Amino acid sequence: MRRHSVLFIDDEELIRQSFLQLVDWEGRQFDVAGVFKDGEDAWEYLTAHPVDIIVTDINMPFMNGISLLEHIRRENLRTRVLFLTGYEYFEYAHKAVQLKAFDFLLKPVTTDQLLSAVERAARDIEKEEAAQAAVGKSLELSQSEFVNQLLYGQIPKEDIKKEALEVGIPSGARGYVVMMAAVDEVEGKTYTDGQAIELKHRLQDKILRKKQEMENRDGGVFQIYFARNLSPHIQMLLVAKEKDMFTSDFIRGFMDCLLELEKDGEPYRVTLAVGRSHRRMEHVPEAFNQVLHAARDRHILKGKGWKAVYASDSLPKKEEKNQVVLPTDTFLHHIRMGMVEEVEQDIKNIYEPFRHKEYISLASAKMVTTELAITAFKGELSSKDETVSYLYYLNHIQQLNTLDELEDDITKFAVGIAKRRKGGGNHKKKIAEQALEYLKQNYMKEDLSLNDIAGFLNISVPYLAVLFKQETKQNFSGHLLEVRMEKAKELLRTSSKTVSEIAEAVGYSSSQYFAVCFKKYTGVSPGTYREEV
Repeated sequence: MRRHSVLFIDDEELIRQSFLQLVDWEGRQFDVAGVFKDGEDAWEYLTAHPVDIIVTDINMPFMNGISLLEHIRRENLRTRVLFLTGYEYFEYAHKAVQLKAFDFLLKPVTTDQLLSAVERAARDIEKEEAAQAAVGKSLELSQSEFVNQLLYGQIPKEDIKKEALEVGIPSGARGYVVMMAAVDEVEGKTYTDGQAIELKHRLQDKILRKKQEMENRDGGVFQIYFARNLSPHIQMLLVAKEKDMFTSDFIRGFMDCLLELEKDGEPYRVTLAVGRSHRRMEHVPEAFNQVLHAARDRHILKGKGWKAVYASDSLPKKEEKNQVVLPTDTFLHHIRMGMVEEVEQDIKNIYEPFRHKEYISLASAKMVTTELAITAFKGELSSKDETVSYLYYLNHIQQLNTLDELEDDITKFAVGIAKRRKGGGNHKKKIAEQALEYLKQNYMKEDLSLNDIAGFLNISVPYLAVLFKQETKQNFSGHLLEVRMEKAKELLRTSSKTVSEIAEAVGYSSSQYFAVCFKKYTGVSPGTYREEV
């Protein structure tokens, strides 16, 4: 049972004091909100501070208990009111019952009687709240299922208004807008089904908070109903009661408001797709088809962060070319000759038409990038681990989700190979040494990764991973563990820092996990190591 607030009112000082002394309210999970001598003072408090339970005398100066209860009912407060009264005032009972008083306690009241009555009131509140939550949950579920069926055209047009009415969604509203938040994993992040659902619910809550912010700032009230389905993307219906509320400026303003959520640093990328406003709910399925089309083409949009696309501005439906002819021979020649500028121009000439002249799906764009990667590998200097590098990079391509990412990545990769062909064999060793030095200087960063080093050196992550192992005979994680453990051993020998402090100093937020890694590395626990040395 949650904690409940209790307020006590009586015009007799002795009774007010005894109320606090009769029961250990804190220990019984009750918070005493206040003790007042008349209903007038208590009502002034209640106007600003909702209270769960009130225990009050009936006969008091200024405002008696019945008048106080009338005020409470007039304001539709859910407060439970328990009356304390003597036999001579029992004629108030009829009026109190009409006002739905929760209980009567005859003076003098015992500790057990008082506590039992207050606890019964608390249980009654819990029961009502549980029932309201169940009804609200059931209604929300029904609404989300209706929206899902509406968007996908699964409800006959003649039944839409009737079914909308049944679930409490206005069918005669002044505006309907379909919106979709297409959620993509960023490279290197994968989620279980449970984690994906949690991320989806968290984003829905953030969208609702942004809606509330916009309403508070600009005025005008609208509703958002989310569709219930297994898609990782969020599909929603915006409903306005005010005429002409969903103007183009309003919709773009709301999209801009939602794009601010990117600053929260969530581990996913979002493309917001939205259609224009419609006056009739029957037009919603067609509007959703346009929004869905716009969202599916999000890989062509410029930029790597969160984006907004408007269905009316989206690419017209085009037939995809059956085959894309790539100038792989010329591309390979430029790589082998170390002609960096020519390699960059080759790639630009391949990708630029996809944005303006020719349509290409994300799957096809990945196939094009894969073919270019295979060609680039043919231009690489021979190496015994070439096959490993080859497979690593091709898998990496499949994790990219936009045309910009694919073009930037293959450009960086192919240019890197061209530069190495131009610069000779010592280039790899130099990169490995720089990477190792960066690791030694930044090992204390908890989230240090190969991505950080690749970004620092301006080379691709897959290439760095293979090169690092080739040149140092150990992978990145092995080097990082070694550097951290050797530094930890040094601190255990030479400092008085605690194990937790040392763990944090070498890049571990969990001292328990640090201890596990240390024992696996040295064969003994950190404490034992310190004692032995």
